[in-house]
Amino acid sequence: MSEEKRDREQKILSILDQEIEEGEEMAAEARKIVEYLLLEKKGYQPADIQKRVVFPVELDREHASSSVDFLVTVGGKKAMIIKCSSGSLTSRERQAVAAARVISSPPIPVVVVADPVGAEVLDVATGKVVGEGFGAIPIKEQLLQMLSEPQPLPLSPERTEKEKRILLAFDAIKCCVPQGADGGVQIDETPEK
Repeated sequence: MSEEKRDREQKILSILDQEIEEGEEMAAEARKIVEYLLLEKKGYQPADIQKRVVFPVELDREHASSSVDFLVTVGGKKAMIIKCSSGSLTSRERQAVAAARVISSPPIPVVVVADPVGAEVLDVATGKVVGEGFGAIPIKEQLLQMLSEPQPLPLSPERTEKEKRILLAFDAIKCCVPQGADGGVQIDETPEK
């Protein structure tokens, strides 16, 4: 390999490293904002919130793991997951919905994707955005009300497999800032009743 080509590759790697670092900083800022909102403005207690949750994703013979930034449990039920990122929230929507459908059976009903400047709230059953902005993140009482309504049934094994494939594909292409590598909270794999 020529020295010129080696220098060019080093410059490209340096630019990529810088972009990853900046993305991680933005995602960290989003996590700080979301945690503050949950605890100080939305009525949640620290016991309601698990941070950096890592969960297994098994598909055929592949054993992988994925993660979410926050898992909110209210009334003894897993109710909302939040994924923080840098950049376009729209590109994170499908990944977050797949995570909510894989992390728990039946699926967790509410997903939030957030960056340092905004948030989107999605209904997991439909995959549709139902609110925009940090103000749309449900307060604890709203989440409790949602959980009192009829909840979706567990997904079929075929649908669960499709959701796992979607989640692993997003994780593999690094659609979001890598998470979970610095440790996290393991959750049990037993479905809720």
